[in-house]
Amino acid sequence: MGLLALADLLTRHQISAEVVHLGLEWIENHQFSILHYLREKNPRIIALDLHWHHQSYDVMNMVQKIKSEFPSTYVLLGGYTASFFHEEIMKNFVSVDGVIRGEAEQPILELTQILLQGKEDLFSVPNLTWRRKGRILVNPLSYVANEEDLNRLTFTNFHLLKNYQTYIRFIGQPFYVKGVSKERNFWIYSPRSPTYHLPLGRGCPVQCTWCGGGRSAQEIISGRKGVTFRGIEYVLQTIQEALSYGYETFHICFDPYPSNPEYFLELFSEIRKSKIRMECLFESFGLPTHEFIHSFKETFPGPKSLIALSPDAGSNRMRSLHKGYPYSNQALMETLNQLKSNGVFCELFFTIGLPFETQNDIYEIIQLQSSIRSRYPNVRGIRTFTIEMEPGSPWHLHPESYGVKSQLHHFMDYYYHHSGQNRCFSSLGYWIPGYVKGNKDSQGFEKALQKMKCHYFCFIHPIARRSSTPFWGRRFCDLSNLFWKTKRWIRK
Repeated sequence: MGLLALADLLTRHQISAEVVHLGLEWIENHQFSILHYLREKNPRIIALDLHWHHQSYDVMNMVQKIKSEFPSTYVLLGGYTASFFHEEIMKNFVSVDGVIRGEAEQPILELTQILLQGKEDLFSVPNLTWRRKGRILVNPLSYVANEEDLNRLTFTNFHLLKNYQTYIRFIGQPFYVKGVSKERNFWIYSPRSPTYHLPLGRGCPVQCTWCGGGRSAQEIISGRKGVTFRGIEYVLQTIQEALSYGYETFHICFDPYPSNPEYFLELFSEIRKSKIRMECLFESFGLPTHEFIHSFKETFPGPKSLIALSPDAGSNRMRSLHKGYPYSNQALMETLNQLKSNGVFCELFFTIGLPFETQNDIYEIIQLQSSIRSRYPNVRGIRTFTIEMEPGSPWHLHPESYGVKSQLHHFMDYYYHHSGQNRCFSSLGYWIPGYVKGNKDSQGFEKALQKMKCHYFCFIHPIARRSSTPFWGRRFCDLSNLFWKTKRWIRK
């Protein structure tokens, strides 16, 4: 959504722009070549987002191919990972001409206007790291969007996205299975409701220990020190525009003040007044208030709407150590009671492998999840994940304070971590000595977590949008394994 806003901003200043989603293009045409496409378009500037660290190898590999093919084209990077490692990236990859750190609206507009005028002096562009006569220069991190800036942005100009119809129908799901048709992906692996990720604001007032997007990380990466909301009238306009493109469900992952929900109460009230029919998936950063729950149900009564809670840990002690908004198990159960009495569906997310976690903490997660399953039929799914080492998170910046060992410190560590044989989401990038008996390295740590996850926390279901209990999840894994072994044997 942010890339659409940037492209729209440029077009409104008479600068031609287009967003190309390489995963989307692969879905449409397995033989698609971005290099061939760029030869047809011949752009003056090519900007790539390097937001998630998983993109590190792929993005830099693409950068080098593009620069080799189009040496006079200005190659620009942006996103959290690029912002955090901006100087290291510039030093190691001469194919990169510049990195916009943090928030990019004003910087990309100024940079583009200067470059299209044929000028080389880029000192005035905020948040830019760039090259000048072989030197790497770092301009001040001086642009942070305020409410007026956000209200001027348009996040729904889908005509600027190549093959946007396919994007709307198939990309708003958690993952895409390559060996299955896009239609089958939609029916099996998606919520079957085109989902729009609704931009409401920026910033976070707290810092969870594992998060690369919390308060301290945002201050480092973008210079942002506070929370900014978009005006409600502009959010309503975005909703109406997204609905006109065929979206049905709106994902909200921005809840900076869960105990003070006035903004959402007003937004929900305006949605009702406007008689907008929509589904909503709301991720609560803490525990929602009773007033919020009641308003949510009144506004989004549909069967696909739900509130997602992330207790993460199973014990009060662990939540107080790691979460920005900690709460007790008793408070969690009281909230689940309110959700149940209001007829609001819920999903829960937990994690294992946290620093200072003991076997008793794991036992508490197991007991808590078992109790929730037996008492709350409105809880549609309970999922337990492991966490990866995120650049800029407290774990990453100060691993010794958390008893964490990691091989991921610099950008090149992430680059090699996501290349070749290491290109696997199950590799966490850290390990905790002594977490389990005999755990001597990252491989042993990850194997121990996977064994624990499979035995006590498996949630795999034949329909990916649902979750199973651990017993039935393991049975499904066994049947799947038998199926693929049989299929290989038949082929032989």
